[in-house]
Amino acid sequence: MYIRHNNFRNHTKIKVSCFDQAVRYLSFRDHSAYELKNKLKLKEYTSDEISETLDRLMQGGYLDDAGYSARYAAFRVNRMRMGPKRVVIDLKRKGFSEIDTMAALLKVYGDDDNERNVAKLAAVKKIRSFKENMNKDLMKRKLYDYLMRRGFSADVSRGLALDGFDDFFNKK
Repeated sequence: MYIRHNNFRNHTKIKVSCFDQAVRYLSFRDHSAYELKNKLKLKEYTSDEISETLDRLMQGGYLDDAGYSARYAAFRVNRMRMGPKRVVIDLKRKGFSEIDTMAALLKVYGDDDNERNVAKLAAVKKIRSFKENMNKDLMKRKLYDYLMRRGFSADVSRGLALDGFDDFFNKK
């Protein structure tokens, strides 16, 4: 990347170092090493410069895939109500290693009850959007499909859609 320096008569360009560009990216948000590597490649830095920069950032503590994967997984679960399958897909898409992905998932979904609790919160939110006069079977099917798309297991989704919310569906 080049930065223009305005000189009244001359416009000169100075190339920004790979490290400075990486720090600039990290100043906006966390990135995985994979994401940062791809962004730096797009800026046409050499692979040697990129690997040197990534090593330097890791040693300095600015780039931490394990920590970022755990924070990202916690956000996806606690704020966006995503299931474990969807979280794994999102973490892999960001380029995290299998070890970091499983560690983050274990930290967020320590037990099976946690998955059911998160699914229940997601289901309650979805049920609020259903129309009053909607068919009960249609509601259950829509809820099941919604939970499956969010990445919850079939057992949890089926359990909530068919058994868990009968009281709620009867009220509608």
